[in-house]
Amino acid sequence: MSGLDRELVEHRLPMIPGKTPVKQSPRRFAPEVVEKIKGEIERLLKAKFIRTSRYPEWISNIVPVMKKNGKLRVCIDFRDLNMATPKDEYPMPIAETMIDAAAGNEIMTLLDGYSGYNQIYIAANDVSKTAFRCPGALGVYEWVMMPFGLKNAGATYQRAMNLIFHDLIGKFVQVYIDDIIVGSKQKEDHLNHLKLSFERMRKHGLKMNPLKCVFGFTAGEFLGFVIH
Repeated sequence: MSGLDRELVEHRLPMIPGKTPVKQSPRRFAPEVVEKIKGEIERLLKAKFIRTSRYPEWISNIVPVMKKNGKLRVCIDFRDLNMATPKDEYPMPIAETMIDAAAGNEIMTLLDGYSGYNQIYIAANDVSKTAFRCPGALGVYEWVMMPFGLKNAGATYQRAMNLIFHDLIGKFVQVYIDDIIVGSKQKEDHLNHLKLSFERMRKHGLKMNPLKCVFGFTAGEFLGFVIH
């Protein structure tokens, strides 16, 4: 899956001066877990979210997380890398302010990014820092696209959304990282507001997950609050 234009945004991993690379010790996993990890690695390779890593200085471990549906999600223990990365001070929106702005709309649509973070490229010079070790003979891989778990991933994603929707935010669009709400004070304006939002997404190649989008509701949950 192709990502957002690198000229718009990419995730960088600058280092705090004096920090040295860490290679975490290998971990053991049960055979049945290894098989599930193998399947997930194959999926990530096919999607071109990751690639084989050679001679990385940083190596993190996999943290397999089982979902309710029995499928496995590959998370990475980026604690050492995150400790060596300075905080991105990019300002994040205030949830309460967004809730107030969304309240009072006659009709709303909630949009959710498809593999949200994975739509943003890691800066080419920083890809090797995201290397992670798989059990057994599965090898070592690195992230081409931004994964969950990196210290400043949320700030990078918010920056991308603000750049994409900059002139629509505050009018009829509200964005909090990968949660986007399109709200209209009058029902007859909603289709046009959606059209403008989708045109902006198409222009930048931002993809949504239709299974997680909710269209045309009058009351619902946003950022843990009930809005209507």
